[in-house]
Amino acid sequence: MAEIKIEKKKPIWPWIILVLVILAILYFLVFADDDNNDDMDDTNTEQVEEGTVWEDDTDTTSWETGTDTLGTSGQGVEGYLAYISDDEKMGVDHQYTNNAIIQLMNAVQAKANEINYDISADMQAVRADAQAIQQDPTALNHANKIRSVGTKLANIMEKMQKDQFPNLSKDVTEVKTAAQNINASTPTLDQKDQIKKFFDEAGEVLEKMS
Repeated sequence: MAEIKIEKKKPIWPWIILVLVILAILYFLVFADDDNNDDMDDTNTEQVEEGTVWEDDTDTTSWETGTDTLGTSGQGVEGYLAYISDDEKMGVDHQYTNNAIIQLMNAVQAKANEINYDISADMQAVRADAQAIQQDPTALNHANKIRSVGTKLANIMEKMQKDQFPNLSKDVTEVKTAAQNINASTPTLDQKDQIKKFFDEAGEVLEKMS
């Protein structure tokens, strides 16, 4: 009688392992690529955030710390005096006025830091008006904002004067008067002389405080 050969079935578990390995490789390739893309997105986002400068804090942050935000060679009082010395800069784009206000804010802050006098609370209101000027320098209430900023800065200077410079009372009064004489309803370029007078008076007081 012929002997019947029975062939053993080949086990299927090696195929299962192979399929699992392939799936694992595919999973790794797909999700690893996604992770790399996410990392690149995060990196790009960080670079954009780090490179972004807000003229809030130009810059506002700059106003808070008293740092010169305009890229001029001088800073503080010296930078301000150098800037306002060129009155030809007051052009039709109002850029001179905007920058002079920022420079004056920096100068007042620098002087306060120098004499260790805290003006942080007072400067918050000044920054609010200054930002409004910067955002829309040709607005109809531009002169009104300049008058408001000038008056507030003059009041801050008066506080420093009373605390540290009692002999400059008359000088500070002239700064306040010059600020208050800016006509809120008159276009800025129609009263350049008065605005320049305020900047000059403020510069003289700051220089005398040195």
